Amino acid sequence: MKPDESLKKFLWQFCLLELLISIPFWVQVALSNAGVIPNFQMLNALWSTTPTITTLILVFRKSGKEGVKAIIKRCLDYSRTKNKLWYLPIFTIWPFIIFIMYEVAVLSGQKPPSPTFTWIVPVAYFLMIFGVYFEELGWTGYLIDPLQDKLGALYGAVIVGIIWASFHAPVWYFSGWSLEWCAWQWIYVVASRVIFVWIYNNAGRSLFAMALLHPAFGSYYYLWPVSQNTGIPSFYDPRVLALTTIVIAFIVAFFWGAKTLTQFRLFNRHK
Repeated sequence: MKPDESLKKFLWQFCLLELLISIPFWVQVALSNAGVIPNFQMLNALWSTTPTITTLILVFRKSGKEGVKAIIKRCLDYSRTKNKLWYLPIFTIWPFIIFIMYEVAVLSGQKPPSPTFTWIVPVAYFLMIFGVYFEELGWTGYLIDPLQDKLGALYGAVIVGIIWASFHAPVWYFSGWSLEWCAWQWIYVVASRVIFVWIYNNAGRSLFAMALLHPAFGSYYYLWPVSQNTGIPSFYDPRVLALTTIVIAFIVAFFWGAKTLTQFRLFNRHK
């Protein structure tokens, strides 16, 4: 299904404003990694707020203060999740994906250290919850519903994933990663958004659920020693992550249906 003109305008407004706000942060990352200016970690962290800044500007422009209040209230919309079983994949799907990458590294002959649970893991997880709200208020709270309501959940998830990954790609590249690494990381992030939307839809379209899911992108890596600069362990391989998430995304789309990602059809797919 092709997006109509209003949906195209909706997307272009978000992407252009997000681009304008992101460019100064990309420049800062590029200059700091080139040694031209000091590496201001706080500025790097502030970049994650740009989807929310973009969202609040656009919502205020369209709906004023009431619209802003309404979307901010969604940060605590945990009551939307009626089926509490969906907290299981929220807390386990990314550890599962990460441990697949770890096992592949071990089987390939690498010798990564064994995972060790320390206080850093839960602390990092809970600290990241506050940070990811600034991303998910944009990617989920603002973007996904209009897209999936018009185009279907799978198509909408892929579009949001492309936008999400593409706005991160300059940061990865300017941080010194190779084009091949960035390409695989880009694919991984796009496929991950399909999993995000699958859980989001089945958790009652809860933004709070996404705030619990998103920290898994970084917090579980503290089970191993991580690089001070990158925050990832030595065995991190975006190729394995990309292929793993693609397989899971295909399984999700097949069994839960591409249109909504909520119609589980294991027992009635032949009807």
